[in-house]
Amino acid sequence: MNSDGLSDSLSSANPAKCEKCGATMRLETGVCASCLLREGLKSAGEVSRAVYESVLAEVDVPDKQWHLGNYEILEEVGRGGMGVIYRARQRHSHRIVAVKRVLSYHADSHETRERFRREAEAAASLDHPNILPIYEVSESEDGLPFFSMKFATGGSLHDAAPSLRSEPRKCLQLMAKVARATEYAHGRGILHRDLKPGNILLDHRGEPMVSDFGLAKWIDANKDLTKSLTTFGTPGYIAPEQAERTADDLSPAADVYSLGAILFDLLTGRPPFLGANALSVIRQASETTAPKLRSLAHSHDRDLETICARCLERDPKARYRSAGDLATDLERWLDGRPIIARPVSAPARIWRWSRRNPKLVGTGVAGLLLGAAAIWLFRGELFRASQFNPPERSIAVLPFLDLSHAKDQEYFCDGISEEILHALAKVDGLRVVARTSSFSFKGKSVNASEVGKKLNVENVLEGSLRREGNRVRVTAELINARSGFHLWTETYDRELGGVFALQDEITRSIVDALKI
Repeated sequence: MNSDGLSDSLSSANPAKCEKCGATMRLETGVCASCLLREGLKSAGEVSRAVYESVLAEVDVPDKQWHLGNYEILEEVGRGGMGVIYRARQRHSHRIVAVKRVLSYHADSHETRERFRREAEAAASLDHPNILPIYEVSESEDGLPFFSMKFATGGSLHDAAPSLRSEPRKCLQLMAKVARATEYAHGRGILHRDLKPGNILLDHRGEPMVSDFGLAKWIDANKDLTKSLTTFGTPGYIAPEQAERTADDLSPAADVYSLGAILFDLLTGRPPFLGANALSVIRQASETTAPKLRSLAHSHDRDLETICARCLERDPKARYRSAGDLATDLERWLDGRPIIARPVSAPARIWRWSRRNPKLVGTGVAGLLLGAAAIWLFRGELFRASQFNPPERSIAVLPFLDLSHAKDQEYFCDGISEEILHALAKVDGLRVVARTSSFSFKGKSVNASEVGKKLNVENVLEGSLRREGNRVRVTAELINARSGFHLWTETYDRELGGVFALQDEITRSIVDALKI
């Protein structure tokens, strides 16, 4: 696999040859890379010449017979970011094989060598009819590692996908075998981590073979060498957690997701998520639910949609528990039996969403509680309003409270309250409750709303008085008994002799506040 997520294909197609130099054409535009590079040699310095010559050696295999270890190289059939693959013939058996070796300009990269070694070691440890077999692991004379493997004459699943799209049974038969092969690898402690159509090869009979274990990870072992690698798989097919977690935190569920993405691709003609770049695809897979299969391919049944959806769950615990369970459901579908997986219910989807978005859920719950409280309070006000309908421009004057330290100004407080009450009673259009009724609340701890209900008045005047020597501080508050809101409040500091004028001032302020 190269840095763009392209697989090291084992296709056996014959590339075109350059008419000028006879080299294999590498560019679809028809430009010969060999001729292009040689043109650069004419004016380049010695250092540049050496670089060009090294690159030219990688671009084309000479027409003369060339051997790599025990293999006669016949032609190049594919290359990626890490290695190049040749169709080759084994010397003594004359068996046609594929030989993969590290590109020379990666020879000094410890990371690439380790990944190359890991791929050979992982694949060589597996013996399954649907896993591409490794024949030999060795090094060339110049010290570059290579290994030989079965040559897949049928190309890759990526190449065959367009012709398979109209054959869902064939797609499921292939994927059931791939899932069983993946289950086998998991059973021997190996995660693939880069399953995609280009890494599933087909032999001459169309049988699938899982290949390219370059990102393989040993489960629960210290053989994992992927921690230092920046490559984490192919966007569009890797599980969301694979881009977010370390290799140590991955489980077989990551490969189950990839299997579901491949199946989705085969049935719809595209992977579950598309984007302008790799980061866009990864972000979508991490933040949004995979599209429904039948939203893109209407002809498929609900069971197929359920199988794909179960594989593509963002939560690894919500997927099939193993690749074997996926294979079982695929086989049950092929046999016409009911599948085991069931569609996720609406309550379950809500619960999973809430677990992934705890902050949003907390905010939403808080908003609902506040809304419920506001509605309850509002309804209470409406209820109270329907039961409490005092006449407009009505008022009760309660006795002022004595806040003096000695508590010896009660007569003074009552006197101010009575004078204000008498002054308000003279105002045309204002209904004032009599002193006997309003003074019945003296010494009682009641709020203005309760007073308003009992006396059937819309407004209540409360106040307090504090005397210190020859000065008096009076505070007066006019409250709407329906809403409990203050209509007016004021504090006055006066000489004792100015108290009588103060009473008239308070009365005028109340009248103004009531707009009489």
